[in-house]
Amino acid sequence: MMRSMYAGVSGLKAHQTKMDVIGNNISNVNTVGYKGSRVTFKEMLSQTLKGASSPQNGRGGTNPQQVGLGVALGSIDTSMEQGNLQSTGKMTDVSIQGEGFFMVNDGKQNVYTRAGSLSFDEDGFLVNSSNGYRIQGWKAAEDGTISKTNAENIEDITLDETMDASATTNINYTGNLNAAAENTLTASPSKIQIEDGTSGATDNVSVSLNKTENFNQWKFSLSAENSSSNITNGTGYITLDEAGKILGINTAKDGSGTDLTIAGNEPTIDIGGTGDTVALDLPSVSDSLSSTPLFKGAEAAGETVEGDYTLNAKRTITTDVYDSQGTLHTIDLTAKKVGDNTWEIENNDVDVSDATMSTASWLSNSPHTINFDADGNVVGGGTVDLTFDPNGGAADGQAVALDFSNFTQFAGDMTADFDTSDGYGQGDLKSFTIDGSGAITGSYDNGYNKTLAKIGIASFSNPAGMSREGDTLFSVSNNSGDPQIGLAGTGGRGMIAPGTLEMSNVDLAQQFTEMITAQRGFQSNSKIISTSDEMLQTLVNLKR
Repeated sequence: MMRSMYAGVSGLKAHQTKMDVIGNNISNVNTVGYKGSRVTFKEMLSQTLKGASSPQNGRGGTNPQQVGLGVALGSIDTSMEQGNLQSTGKMTDVSIQGEGFFMVNDGKQNVYTRAGSLSFDEDGFLVNSSNGYRIQGWKAAEDGTISKTNAENIEDITLDETMDASATTNINYTGNLNAAAENTLTASPSKIQIEDGTSGATDNVSVSLNKTENFNQWKFSLSAENSSSNITNGTGYITLDEAGKILGINTAKDGSGTDLTIAGNEPTIDIGGTGDTVALDLPSVSDSLSSTPLFKGAEAAGETVEGDYTLNAKRTITTDVYDSQGTLHTIDLTAKKVGDNTWEIENNDVDVSDATMSTASWLSNSPHTINFDADGNVVGGGTVDLTFDPNGGAADGQAVALDFSNFTQFAGDMTADFDTSDGYGQGDLKSFTIDGSGAITGSYDNGYNKTLAKIGIASFSNPAGMSREGDTLFSVSNNSGDPQIGLAGTGGRGMIAPGTLEMSNVDLAQQFTEMITAQRGFQSNSKIISTSDEMLQTLVNLKR
């Protein structure tokens, strides 16, 4: 009878412990990152009254006779099931979707938590807002790279409040240079009066210019108003370079004809067929139409035909560059079409603001030629170095590699322009974001973003075996296994969900049900004790 009383006592103790666990679960139903617990019971050692016997001599065997001594606490298990995610919209709130724990350091050792309510302290460290423990991860280098993400390199996370200036070293260009782009040449005026100095006869001569299929070449034609006038060498071809300088004036499209600038081959006009001729002077090779008339009547007072040349086949591109101190400079360069499938950038077509040439030329080779194939792709001159000395205290001899290899040349819009470049000025941190891999990216007021750090995640082979440390913290135990540290989304570790918090995984319906069974179990065990007491009272009363 005493056995039953003590069995009831063990039952009371066991159910009291279960009620303690249930109460703790319910009290933490709204605790961020809380993991609920459950209690299991086990039977205590039984007292054997009679052992089992085996069959013999035609008689069957008998089972053992044992009396149980009550119930004992079997285990208190932690449920590591995922809790629901609550959206907060706060960038420093993070949760883990899947396996793993955030690592925080209390100043002596690392402990682990699923609570991701984070903030920055006075010293700029990313900490758990409930206890101030520093979040562990990996800081990025100045260029935003993180080379090693292992346990040996884990450290406190801080964000760089400023970004140092970086000099520009590479500029990439893209877009189209119009293959059909043409320059224009017009005669002004298109008609002049020619006078014979001997007879005094005059005639009006019209000048027409027509573009040929060759680049920067025009056919000129002279026609007299008087039908009796005769014109010799009245047609020919004028070829110019991109700057409007004469490359040739001759009688053949390919430049192999008679050079009309040689004395005796100029256009001549026999006014009215009298036999007296008037020669028209032409510019010479290398003369510029900006300073030399296209035609000039040798015996006509001041009668000239100017060649109005306009450079249309060009593209001017402006690009910003930074020197070593972060000072902004502007590169202006102009690419000019100099032939079919050929464009050039000359030294005098380049300028860098607030800087001087560090050598005799801005460009490492000037003029720099960009060649295209028949399909419109760059086949030569894809890159060139530009070197300049910034004014002020920045480093001289700054070299910038200009990359034109992504240019195209098709008949269409002139879209060639700056694409990307490195280098930037000094900047102050404005905001930051956290992505699913735990990468923290800072946004600076100089317009650039940079990876600043990555949050580390630890996983365990038996997370339920970790020891609770309070404040939703866990530590390594003998049965949890060692932490496996790495990036979110790798090695079975879950992804990080920014702007959310993981809610408690306590199921209230289940807890209330367990509370009912605990209460009934406690009541039942108390009945064992009271009934056993009554039976003992009966024995005591036998003496009466």
